[in-house]
Amino acid sequence: MSSGFLFGQKNYRTLVYEGNEKFNGKDYDGASAKYLQAIKANDKDFTAHYNLGNALYKSKKYEEAKAEFEKAQRFSQNLSDKSAALHNLGNAYMQTKQPEKAAEFYKQSLKQNPYSEATRKNYEIAKLKEKENQQQQQKQNNSGKGGGGKDQQQNDDQKGDQKDQGQGQQNQGKGQGNDPNRKSDNETRIPKGLENQILNKVSDKEKETAKRILNKNSYSMPESNEKDW
Repeated sequence: MSSGFLFGQKNYRTLVYEGNEKFNGKDYDGASAKYLQAIKANDKDFTAHYNLGNALYKSKKYEEAKAEFEKAQRFSQNLSDKSAALHNLGNAYMQTKQPEKAAEFYKQSLKQNPYSEATRKNYEIAKLKEKENQQQQQKQNNSGKGGGGKDQQQNDDQKGDQKDQGQGQQNQGKGQGNDPNRKSDNETRIPKGLENQILNKVSDKEKETAKRILNKNSYSMPESNEKDW
């Protein structure tokens, strides 16, 4: 039984290593297949789930990536691994346009690693996007309420002054398309150049972390994927 366990562990490491080779060659589907085989050999280890999450993320399969990052953070054995899995979970939620959920996971990641500048900046961006969405939703709600009242007032005036001319139908709905406050949608948006600059910047500390995890036991994650959205 002991020899079988050791064989299984060796097979697991070999499969993860082969997955990493395919990942480095940008064969993300091939990498995913290898990581899935590794998970069949050992379904409770951080590395295969985390690396599978990265491969799925690269393939733009964000919902599936979320599930793997969720498992990875549960099976993590140290704060660094847990922080990385939570960070990438936040990235996946950003890709599915759910900044409020992304902010939650970035916050959890910061609790594990409060010194990560990348996570902190991503958290701030997620909160800004969340606020922007809320303001847009509020504006739509207010526009709907105000537009209805304006239309009703127009119709009442027309009924009183233009009974015989039949112009009530022509004037219905006026004022819905032209909103003098429309430009304010951009007030809280991050300038695209600044956002790209933030997202492309990788601190030295992150590089060291990625290198450490990459070299750990010679079979862990092929790249951090922490700044890819």
